[in-house]
Amino acid sequence: MLMKKFFTSLSINTLGVIFMLGALCTQSCSTSNFDSNEIVVVEAFGKTLTLDTISSRIPNNMSYDDSLILADRIINGWIRERVLLAQAEKSLTDEDGKFSRQIQAYRNALLVSEYENRYVNSRLNRNVTDDELELFHSANPELFKLPEHVVRAVFLHLPKEEVDLDSAKFWLSKADSITMPKLEKWCIEHNASYAIDTEYWWFLSDLLDQIPMHIYRLEDQLKRRKVIEFSAEGRTYMMKILDYKFKDLPSPLAIASERIEEIIIQERRSDLLDDLRDELVKEAWSLGLISRDSIPL
Repeated sequence: MLMKKFFTSLSINTLGVIFMLGALCTQSCSTSNFDSNEIVVVEAFGKTLTLDTISSRIPNNMSYDDSLILADRIINGWIRERVLLAQAEKSLTDEDGKFSRQIQAYRNALLVSEYENRYVNSRLNRNVTDDELELFHSANPELFKLPEHVVRAVFLHLPKEEVDLDSAKFWLSKADSITMPKLEKWCIEHNASYAIDTEYWWFLSDLLDQIPMHIYRLEDQLKRRKVIEFSAEGRTYMMKILDYKFKDLPSPLAIASERIEEIIIQERRSDLLDDLRDELVKEAWSLGLISRDSIPL
């Protein structure tokens, strides 16, 4: 015979006994008929809250005392919810047609949304290739206008007292796959701060946060391909600008790629849902689950 107990007036100590009972039975009564789903901890308005439901909401690594406190909160919260729900149902009866329709519409939307999400998540291809990114970017440049100037640049800075900068300056001036590893090693050895990813695009405002360079003739400065070197705030800065694009021009692919990927995946999602809805409607018609009369004029 399954154990079934009702605890309609609980204290933390009483609940502690319940939890100890559950733990002991889990460890030593695996062959018995004990079922935590059958232990009703509290009942209100014809609904019950079981020990199993409470236990599932308490982390396994929580201490005994904290578990009891959390369990008490769960129970009190459930009771308040039941009381409020009962009062709401009493005040907003089914005679209120508009409210009933709203409830039904919400339920329908929730069911459909959950079904569609599960359907899509099990079938959606989230892998977007470089070719797909480039094709979409080329076909829709107007979607990716730059909000500010961007710069592709490499730079380093270090305390001003460092004097042997010739090698670092030479490697920075080349900025290729051969010299960048050498420059990175040099920066590490000399405790320099650096950013030497030659493919990375910086928003100009972010770059100036790193390199306090004075801007006076922006276009002329950005066109320079020599290493820019200056000192400020006790540090020596060196930077080479590799490329740039001005505000309101189409964004480089590297900046837009994440947004493009989201757009492509969203389009795939929409296509999956459109196909699903069309197929379900066709199937319902073919099975005779839908009938329709003409609208009288």
